Amino acid sequence: MTTFSRRGLHGQVVNELGMRIMRGQLKPGDTIDPDALLADFQVSRTVMREAIKVLTAKGLVDARPRLGTYVTERSRWQLLDSDVMNWRSQGTPDPLLVLELGEVRQVLEPAAAQMAAVRRTPEQLARIEAALHELESSFDESSRGDSNATPHIEADLIFHSSVLAASGNELLARFEVILEPALHARDSLAYAYETTRDFLHDHRAVFEAIAAQDPNAARARMQELMDNAARDTELIITSDTEGKAVIDARLRAL
Repeated sequence: MTTFSRRGLHGQVVNELGMRIMRGQLKPGDTIDPDALLADFQVSRTVMREAIKVLTAKGLVDARPRLGTYVTERSRWQLLDSDVMNWRSQGTPDPLLVLELGEVRQVLEPAAAQMAAVRRTPEQLARIEAALHELESSFDESSRGDSNATPHIEADLIFHSSVLAASGNELLARFEVILEPALHARDSLAYAYETTRDFLHDHRAVFEAIAAQDPNAARARMQELMDNAARDTELIITSDTEGKAVIDARLRAL
């Protein structure tokens, strides 16, 4: 779900510049010197020009007479673009991304679970159940810091995206484009902090309500899962200075 090829010099330049903007290495208002980038990346002017076009389409950069090419204000960034989401979730997760993902999920996923309880097919239910089993088997309480989190994170993504698909609503199903990189960032943070299997019980409760075709219970169980995830995420984020600043700023804005 990208608008450019990640292969070749063009893709490398787009990816690296996008990452620099998301990491704050290039800040809003900063001028981008094409000549310096040509020397930095050792690419042709054509490659650099095409890379700038991609970033411009995503709202990350723009150009003005006498000012040149510059990084735009955050309000112009296409934050729902799948590439932008991936850049924000690479490396150390963006705490604002993780926080806002939790808020969006609290709104959307309970409704999706409610619809799934009514509309899911046997095949969709089987996919949700298979993801649940993988989620349970991939969680190892005895080695939180050393375990490979990838299978666990992938299983969690499949579980939630399968519930979205089972809702029978195409627009909710497309939310997976946003969910995948952002949930990966959230789970990467949370995996090392999980010390009990409570969150697994929450996932199973959602599955059982959908399997029983009980829409009210499915909504309630997913709401509990989302609320617990949001609470745990906030606790994790506030353990970091930058993350605490994000939470404090959000509370002041309420």
